[in-house]
Amino acid sequence: MKEFTKGALVTVVEDNDRRIADYKANGWKERPLTPKPQDDADKRIDAAMQEASDSESKSDAKGKGKKDKSKKTAPDKKVNDAVEATKNAAEESEAVDDGLLTNASEGEANG
Repeated sequence: MKEFTKGALVTVVEDNDRRIADYKANGWKERPLTPKPQDDADKRIDAAMQEASDSESKSDAKGKGKKDKSKKTAPDKKVNDAVEATKNAAEESEAVDDGLLTNASEGEANG
């Protein structure tokens, strides 16, 4: 991957992109590709993709003799499902107010 800049504009292209000569001819400057910092969503996607890959490799090992591919799910759908499930699990794993903790504003309102 190559990164080109012209003023405030930034574009990233593949190493073998046919437009590279045009970029250079039109004044675009090539610079080292700056990796995007990973955020929480990227980490969840990476984890989900790894889980889907692990699951796929386990199911392939079990079903080598089987020829029925009609029941297989597309890898993209598996990854999307895994990302959604991971996101839901993260959202649902937050602390639940069970009423045992007192809130200062409630104590003042009730007192």
